[in-house]
Amino acid sequence: MATAIALLVLCLPIVTLCYVGFCVVSPWGRCRRCRPDGRNRTCRACDGTGMRPRIGWQLYVHFRRLHRDGTR
Repeated sequence: MATAIALLVLCLPIVTLCYVGFCVVSPWGRCRRCRPDGRNRTCRACDGTGMRPRIGWQLYVHFRRLHRDGTR
């Protein structure tokens, strides 16, 4: 049990930093609702572009706006 916890403590920050780096390098991903053809003009999730911001990027933008609005 202690080995599993130690492995989790070591791997979780590495996985998190890799995902953050991935979101910084490529903030836009393919829309899951439009996946088969890439573009669907009636898709409300991506407005027909076929691209959506990743969850990590959305969180980053949210916290950046929260910080900016709180320090004005």
